Amino acid sequence: MRIIPLIACAASSAVFADTPLPADAIESIRVNQVVSAMEAAIAKADIGAYMALVDPTDSVFATEQRAWISDLQSHPVDDVEIIIAWNEPVRLQDDGSAIAPIEIAWHVIGEELDRHFAYQALFEPVGAPNGQWIFAGRAWDVFDDDTQGVRVYSDIVHEDLAYLCADRVEHLRDEIAINMGFDYSEVEPKEVVVKVYPDMSSLQASIYLSYTDRLSGWNEPGESIKILGRENYSVEMLDPLLAHEIGHAVSFEFGPEINLAPWWTLEGIAEVASGLFRDSWESKNKRIVNLAKKDNLRDWSLLADFRGEANNHQRHVYLQGWSMIDYIDRIHTIEKRNQWFAQIGTGATLDQASQSALGMSFTQLDTNWHQSLLDTPSD
Repeated sequence: MRIIPLIACAASSAVFADTPLPADAIESIRVNQVVSAMEAAIAKADIGAYMALVDPTDSVFATEQRAWISDLQSHPVDDVEIIIAWNEPVRLQDDGSAIAPIEIAWHVIGEELDRHFAYQALFEPVGAPNGQWIFAGRAWDVFDDDTQGVRVYSDIVHEDLAYLCADRVEHLRDEIAINMGFDYSEVEPKEVVVKVYPDMSSLQASIYLSYTDRLSGWNEPGESIKILGRENYSVEMLDPLLAHEIGHAVSFEFGPEINLAPWWTLEGIAEVASGLFRDSWESKNKRIVNLAKKDNLRDWSLLADFRGEANNHQRHVYLQGWSMIDYIDRIHTIEKRNQWFAQIGTGATLDQASQSALGMSFTQLDTNWHQSLLDTPSD
């Protein structure tokens, strides 16, 4: 684990080696120009203009930033403002990059109060300091890449959690890959990047400015696994959270269309992955059986759209999704489940995948699953 010498943030008392610059230094001018250009691009939701300001050398970061700016076109927010906060100077690093605290403020439509958060941001020159500069994201205090194919970032306040993540990711990923039918001894696994965010507002805003749901973790294809930092994480607490998000990351390898699958299928397989590392099957099954016996299940169509109606039924997305995938595992085998997902990952409908992998329609699968819950003795 390496601690990168960055400027201290509010949560850190560390002292870092860097040089404060006067406002008229060329590096200060260029950083301020990038911040102003970012604000202008965000105001217009101009994806091209914004991405021209983003460091393209880290594909994970670039993918995250493209999703972030793209969301503003489909879910706009009002009055976005980016400033260099607290009247702090831009600080020059030994490698020629610069760090400045930026604050973003915006208004989510329908909310009473504005939202805002601040963090230390990293800026880099493309060539000479007097030429073009770009935005390189959060200036993380801690960076670990000691395990091949794994990168972990955090602020100094969550350094211990970053160590723990770095220690657990490879084991979790390999176990989940075996369960999903991928042999990493023959195929090199995709890199796993974990970013530990210091608070809820930072985690939410790193996803989209329009994102308001409370969460503990996040992952999308090509992006990092983002988790909410907490103190005193044990392995028993961390493994299920990381496994859920790594479950998403591994499941994205089922095919190029997998992220278009119904939301409940994606959360269902991630919950199954999480269940490999916690003893929760009995309690989860009791909950879904009780819902079934009370006629309180949801039609699968209501649980399909992550950005639509499914947001009103999140408990069912996770629990009902887990139960169906778990049922396929137990009744039809894990191998058949993986074939089912592979079909969906190449664009098959639920019915097509069910016919191909399970030999029945999805309607019949749903009927069988539902009846199995009703046939389970009540506790």
